[in-house]
Amino acid sequence: MLRQLQIWGTRLVVTGLVVYVAHRWGIPVYKQYFAPKKTEIYVPTAPVKEGPFVISFHDLGALKAERSVSVSSDIEAKIIYLAPEGSMVKPGDKLVEFDTTELLRRVRERELAVSNAEAEVRRAKAELEILIEENKTRIAQAEKTLQFNEAERDAAREQRDSKVKLANDKLIPRTEAEQAEINLRAKELQVEKGRMDLTLQQKDAESKESQKKADVRTKEFALQMARLELEEAQRQVQRAVLTAPAAGMVVLSKIYTPEGRRKVKEGDTPWRRMTLVSLPDLRSMQVEVAVGESDAPKLFVGMPTLIRLEAVKNRIYHGFVTDISSLATEQDPWEGGATPGKKNFDVTIQIKESDPKNLKPGMTADVEFIVRRIDKALYVPIEAVIERNGETYVFVREDKSWRRVHVKTGAYNDNFVCITRGLRKGELVALRDPTKPLEQQEAGSAAPGAEKPSEKTTAPIPVPAGK
Repeated sequence: MLRQLQIWGTRLVVTGLVVYVAHRWGIPVYKQYFAPKKTEIYVPTAPVKEGPFVISFHDLGALKAERSVSVSSDIEAKIIYLAPEGSMVKPGDKLVEFDTTELLRRVRERELAVSNAEAEVRRAKAELEILIEENKTRIAQAEKTLQFNEAERDAAREQRDSKVKLANDKLIPRTEAEQAEINLRAKELQVEKGRMDLTLQQKDAESKESQKKADVRTKEFALQMARLELEEAQRQVQRAVLTAPAAGMVVLSKIYTPEGRRKVKEGDTPWRRMTLVSLPDLRSMQVEVAVGESDAPKLFVGMPTLIRLEAVKNRIYHGFVTDISSLATEQDPWEGGATPGKKNFDVTIQIKESDPKNLKPGMTADVEFIVRRIDKALYVPIEAVIERNGETYVFVREDKSWRRVHVKTGAYNDNFVCITRGLRKGELVALRDPTKPLEQQEAGSAAPGAEKPSEKTTAPIPVPAGK
């Protein structure tokens, strides 16, 4: 009997221990790992808001300075120094330096050319002086010969007249008078020949002197050109160092190469008149935006804009449209991200604020074009509005259930839509259809008791008017 009591007592203790262990650890383990879990669908919500509403669209652009000084090259030589891009310079600071080895060789060549041209001018002038003296001598000889022949002609005429008179008086034979006449004709012929020779000598001298003077002028012109080329070569040596004409930030220009478009760098040999460096005035900045054809009709000069920069957090700049291109253009295929066939309108926006410390050329800007402002409107996130079978409605939360409400929509922007009828301020609307099955929900399910995500929408709130 005692033996049986001990056995049953042991059984009761073991049974109690088993029940205790099962209650203490078994049931929680079963619930955690083996029991079926119930899930509930999480539907994010957003409140119906009331206030100023902005109708706008966004486009990306790049900053540029309203005013900029360009520094170009007047020589063709290899670049051996470039001021670092982004550095600030003062007037007179060195921007670019070229290799002068080839330039100095050109200077030496031009100096030799000038020396040779000067020698040619001296030789031509000396030849002209010699020619003038020779011509004077020949003309003087011709004049003396003519004078001598004229004197002999005059003597022959007197002799003829004397013999004719004697022959008429029959003091001498008639043949002597005739011979005197022949002698006179010969002397007159020599005089005429002398005159013609003098004229010929004068014209020949004039012609040769003119030719030699022309040769001198040619040599002098060649000397002048050689001197100009020497001066240009010397100026090129002086222009081998380009300095800043004004204060500003160094922005290197882009060039086209077989490898693509890139910034100019040391070792390049730019062509003449090529812009190498720009010095933008950072006190007044603009944004250049390529607006697509679909948004272009909304633009107008003076249109207000809001400008946000990735590099300048938590700050909004204000601007207005100053220029809209008349024709749509296709983006340069050399530029990265160009879409073939897509046409854009180039738009310039003036930034009202001056911020040289933060605003730099080339920075990417998100420009919000303000098409219209509504002073007071009810609005909800766009994803809360459902259009199906010609009906427009939202789901409004009431305690733990949802009420389907038909609404009338109005203006909208990228994130929100105005509700003109059907909702009140402060009501919570579903940001997705809560009647869809779980597998059609975009968000996952949440376990009972788990911490649910915040019900606030992640869409940005419209910017109030005047801010």
